[in-house]
Amino acid sequence: MKVIFFYLKLNIITALFLISIGGVAQNYETVAITKVVSGNETSNALFRVLSSIPSLKYIRAQRISGPQNGVFTQNKDNIRYSSIASSSGIPKNLSRIRFTFLQSDKRTPIALNNFRFIINDIDGPNNEALATNCDTKLKFLGTAKETNLTVINTPPTIIVVGNVDENEGATSRVMFEFENVAIVELDNYADDGYLKDFDLNNDYPIAKPLRVKCKNYASSIYTKKPSVEEVQLDLNDFIKEKDVLKINAHSIYFDNDRFDIRDEAELELQRVLSILVKYPKIKVELQSHTDSKASDEYNLKLSEDRSKSVIRWMLKKGVDSTRIIGRGYGETRLVNHCKNNVKCAEIEHQLNRRTEFVVLNPEVLKH
Repeated sequence: MKVIFFYLKLNIITALFLISIGGVAQNYETVAITKVVSGNETSNALFRVLSSIPSLKYIRAQRISGPQNGVFTQNKDNIRYSSIASSSGIPKNLSRIRFTFLQSDKRTPIALNNFRFIINDIDGPNNEALATNCDTKLKFLGTAKETNLTVINTPPTIIVVGNVDENEGATSRVMFEFENVAIVELDNYADDGYLKDFDLNNDYPIAKPLRVKCKNYASSIYTKKPSVEEVQLDLNDFIKEKDVLKINAHSIYFDNDRFDIRDEAELELQRVLSILVKYPKIKVELQSHTDSKASDEYNLKLSEDRSKSVIRWMLKKGVDSTRIIGRGYGETRLVNHCKNNVKCAEIEHQLNRRTEFVVLNPEVLKH
């Protein structure tokens, strides 16, 4: 598996292609962890299991590479991985982990089978993510239909990233469904002390999950952009707020008194890119804002610089300059009560330092 953040350098033509899949996933085998045989609280642990597969008796869980470490323990009938990381933030907080499904001799892998992993509580922003290679027999990746996760499919990698801090909510769960495997590897991104529970018997169900199929598109397939008539409108791509149509992506946020693009913001910008590729006729206004700390004049200039930064990022990815415009609103559109002379916590000010993506010509989507 390649280092997944190479995708930030991909051409827009191959940027993101998420395909929502209806219907029922393939059959999968249930597995419950019954005890830790060896290696508890280490990066190489052996677990005894109870499974619907007669030959499956053990699972070995290992941290196999990456700049950071972690340890495995048992939590109820699930495998828990707790990160040990000296560096914070994606992608520095990476550790690659492997699950091997073993027979009674504790060494021989079982015959190939289908497995479902559900992982609870992927937090963010820039704290946690999970990724795997599209060539590792991943059948589907799934999230709740209303989710606090971002799914990014940039072959050969598919990654799900946390967007908000959430305490074990259903909207922060992700489901990986593999077919014909005996070994599963995942890239785990998590700051020090963050943990993930890997459930193999549906302890953390996702009601009516939105499934994404991992696709290996060649860039040559998309050298010609589809016309509007060739595009099927997906209502999940847009959101209407009052009388304004916006791209259904989280706002990107900026540091105090800065206009450079954060690393985690690039993940959300990739989502915007995917929609610009998918709907080649839409035009978007990048609406940028500030908090109320400085003067009105200064904040107006700062918000304009933020829009210019996002435009430069988009242009480098190949977006036609006629499709995007930027506008700074300064502190005139605060999302909370933190106006001049009101005492607010820094996290409250942070919510106002943002850029949003408004569709200027929604009429082209009527097709």
